[in-house]
Amino acid sequence: MKTKKPLSVQTKLLILYTISSMFIILVNLVLFFSINERSDELSHAYETNVLINELTDSLDKLQNSMTDYLNTKSTDSIENYYDYEQEYRDILQEITDSSISGEYRMGLTGTNRILFDDIKNLSETYLSVTSDTVSSKRGRVVEKYNTSYEEAQELYGYINSYIYSLNNEQFRYNTANYSYLLDSLHYLEMTTIVVLIGVTVVNIILTAFITKNIMDPVRERELMMETHLKDAQLKYLEAQINPHFLFNTLNAGAQLAMLEDSEQTAEYIQNVAAFYRYKIKRNEKDTTLADEIGLVDNYIYILNVRFSGEIHFKKEIDEACTKIAVPGMILQPIVENAVNYGVRNIEREKIIELSVRQKEGQIEIEVRDNGAGISREKIEEIFSGALSENADEKTETDSNGVGLNNVISRLRLFYKTEDVLHIHSDGEDKGTTVSLYIPVTVGEG
Repeated sequence: MKTKKPLSVQTKLLILYTISSMFIILVNLVLFFSINERSDELSHAYETNVLINELTDSLDKLQNSMTDYLNTKSTDSIENYYDYEQEYRDILQEITDSSISGEYRMGLTGTNRILFDDIKNLSETYLSVTSDTVSSKRGRVVEKYNTSYEEAQELYGYINSYIYSLNNEQFRYNTANYSYLLDSLHYLEMTTIVVLIGVTVVNIILTAFITKNIMDPVRERELMMETHLKDAQLKYLEAQINPHFLFNTLNAGAQLAMLEDSEQTAEYIQNVAAFYRYKIKRNEKDTTLADEIGLVDNYIYILNVRFSGEIHFKKEIDEACTKIAVPGMILQPIVENAVNYGVRNIEREKIIELSVRQKEGQIEIEVRDNGAGISREKIEEIFSGALSENADEKTETDSNGVGLNNVISRLRLFYKTEDVLHIHSDGEDKGTTVSLYIPVTVGEG
């Protein structure tokens, strides 16, 4: 069964912040509409009082216009009368419609509705009486319009009284509801703050939880690496015992050979001892190019004893360049590769050349062999880190375990530049040249 690939850290954080952002947007939308609704209710809280005041003003205008017409009988006064009559009817209808439809949340209810119904009925009677009064005046029926006028005056007083009572009752009702709505608005504001704080806290907790899950494996790996490093350091210290023992043993063998007049054997043992002495010291930060060349001399000597002088080693050294500081173990691994993968299996004369010279402000070190050569693909593999030169043939070639990848990495770290080593070969059976470029001046180090 195919295992599901775990979500990346970026994806987890993206999902977390997307969900939290959508939640915040949703909460804000709900609160926005709620607050907007409360605000509308607040704005409508006193609209019925405004309409009732308008009704009072319109009633006064109607009454005054009728009186003016009875006194002057002018065209303007009668026109004003009809205009104010229509205005009064319109306001009555608007209050009626708003109370029935509930358009205004603070509409008329309970006792206030009964009061308004009385005002409406009285107004219908009043409008009828005023109409009769005006008609009687126009028809010059003096007794009738006097009687109608007195009745209209009386109704006007009742209506005014009722409107005044309704206005006061409605104002008290609206004030109570206004306070309630204002409290609701404050409550919504506090709810908004609490929700946003809550979402922020949840985001912090979830982020901490996710990052904890991320960092725990990292800390665990760091602890494992620290443990492995300590183990490696311990094993390195333990491993030093054997080279020291071997070095002392070789010195004893060299002394014994000299006592027995075996000069060639003594020289061989001394070279092996020198080789291992350098190996023991190479944990130091750096060494000199002269020491590196000396190690190569020891190595070639040991090989030629083993292989009957098959390897012809040639040197061309600018001594002025040999005092510079270099990382340890950078030349011997290159020469070792030239032996193992270059000249070891060829039938012709086996030649390895080492040259050191100053060139264009750098120290150029070349190790050349006339061996099997190397393909361009393998060179690219070496520089890409895909090839470990000694991994497959370590036992067969007696490699020291330090390959070109290691040398390249250490040179780049030591000199803080990428262009430190080149490999060139003209093809199969045409030899290989490895060039090192040391970016320091002569005399430095």
